[in-house]
Amino acid sequence: LSHLADRPLYQLSGGEQQRVMIARAICQQPKIILLDEPTTALDPAHQVKIMDLMARFRQEETTTVVMVSHDLNLAAMYGDRLLLLKNGAIAASGTPEQVCTPEILRQSYGCDLYVDANPLSGGPRMTPIPERYREK
Repeated sequence: LSHLADRPLYQLSGGEQQRVMIARAICQQPKIILLDEPTTALDPAHQVKIMDLMARFRQEETTTVVMVSHDLNLAAMYGDRLLLLKNGAIAASGTPEQVCTPEILRQSYGCDLYVDANPLSGGPRMTPIPERYREK
């Protein structure tokens, strides 16, 4: 982020501001870091950089990372444990494989998602099913 050092925060894009806030939190070396949608407004390259950084930070600093995300695939790829909420109540809790099932996701989101194995991690990969591809 050194290329942003001379710019006021209000002049940064949403994604740049997000990255600055995460860097600021990491510099404080917390025991627990809480992230609310840390990859929102970021392109895929920066999403992966942030998530890889959090994974390294968690492992090297033994920091607990708690993240709120609507990105099911990133959550399943990086999370050890997932907590799925629906209307403020726990809909499911467990490993990505336990939580990311077609039935649980349908009940929670009210839409069908195709769940298969991520070819990289082997964990679940979710794809929304548009109406035109649903069985009639």
